[in-house]
Amino acid sequence: MEIHWHGPRFLDVDRSTAEERLRALANDHTDLVDVRIDARLTAHHRHGGQEVRIAGTSRGQTIVAARTRPDLSMALREAVAAFQREVWRMRHRRTQRRDETIPHPPELGIVDQVFSDRGYGFILTDGGERVYFHRNAVHGGIDFDRLAEGQRVGLNLEGGVEGPQATVVVPAPPDIPSP
Repeated sequence: MEIHWHGPRFLDVDRSTAEERLRALANDHTDLVDVRIDARLTAHHRHGGQEVRIAGTSRGQTIVAARTRPDLSMALREAVAAFQREVWRMRHRRTQRRDETIPHPPELGIVDQVFSDRGYGFILTDGGERVYFHRNAVHGGIDFDRLAEGQRVGLNLEGGVEGPQATVVVPAPPDIPSP
């Protein structure tokens, strides 16, 4: 990770402390590529005149934190703390998405009949129920026109006008045996 400093001169102690905290974010991680720290004087009437803005690039995403305070050292410390929180949030969101699993459909069955020219068919569930499905319900890499009778599938059921119908038809999980 590279750190680039721009703007007014920071005290050496502030600069080394900030770099230490930012480099600690990169330990055991390769997601932070480049960090830019900009400081400038502002005419902001409430928070004083020193703004520090930290922008970091992480896997095509830019993370930004900025603080304006009367003292440049205080603005730098608070901006670094805010930047750390944003990086931790980004990493947490990324691990949350990774831990999400796609649920398997609650029902399993075998394709009973397919009417390719009409765009629908029927499935016999493992419970022995005959269920209607439309070509728009077929997902997960299955080609409706290539569905074969006897093919094992997973499905979600919903009450239809004339009885139960499959709202989603996907390939059956490979680890589940036939009944």
